[in-house]
Amino acid sequence: MRQRAKRLAIAIIVTVADIVAFNIYFGVIWLAWGWNPRVKAALVALLRVWIASETGLWMHVSNDLRRTPRERASGLTSNP
Repeated sequence: MRQRAKRLAIAIIVTVADIVAFNIYFGVIWLAWGWNPRVKAALVALLRVWIASETGLWMHVSNDLRRTPRERASGLTSNP
């Protein structure tokens, strides 16, 4: 149970850090480079990758919170 709480805390810290970095830097970068359509498309693509990585992080954490250690151990072994 201690590992689950640790993973949840890490996910929360990473998410908060990402939100803070987005609020500070993205607007400035958008204003400085947003006049170029190619750069604007690249920024939107990077934003989508960023959101997808956060979604993947939270999917792993939520899946880990739902599964018990016994379920995880039995899911890894395969008896022929």
